[in-house]
Amino acid sequence: MEHIVSKKVSPIPRGYRTATPCLTVFDIDSAVAFYQAAFGAELLTRHAGADESIALQATIKIGNSIIALNREAPELGLLSPASLGACIGQIHLYVEDVNSSWERALEAGAGIHAELYDAYWGDRTGVLVDGNGHLWSIASKIENVSQEEIARRASAWYAVEAVAELEAEAPVEGFMTEETLADEYVAV
Repeated sequence: MEHIVSKKVSPIPRGYRTATPCLTVFDIDSAVAFYQAAFGAELLTRHAGADESIALQATIKIGNSIIALNREAPELGLLSPASLGACIGQIHLYVEDVNSSWERALEAGAGIHAELYDAYWGDRTGVLVDGNGHLWSIASKIENVSQEEIARRASAWYAVEAVAELEAEAPVEGFMTEETLADEYVAV
């Protein structure tokens, strides 16, 4: 029992927050290499099984956040989004310069899920997808917006989106203007 340290053990390890995302990936080492190239990740830990060449778990740090990685284990029901054919969540990264971070991730091999745009809540943001099917939204705050202004902008944004969807399904020329249709959606 000489390996036990007498210091009090912290229930939350140093550097961790209360919630730590854990991503399931095909191959730990390939995923780490991508996250390093795309997001500047730092490898913190790497754990292998009996065959030291195959990593089973790892932790990385992006900015001030730790993310755990698990290798797929179909026998345990652990599959990546790419294996499942669906993704049920995403990791959101706030970065200093979203445009350069976006380009860096694309150069590393990320795919575009949703293009960069200036969002009504004051972020410039977009969503990328990695080779394991995980979604990564990347954003930089570009303006501080009050909750009241966010609500106003959201109402206008979704009204325009609804009009665009209707026009894409069945354009109605000369029947209603976009402004009239948007006013009806805002009123609902």
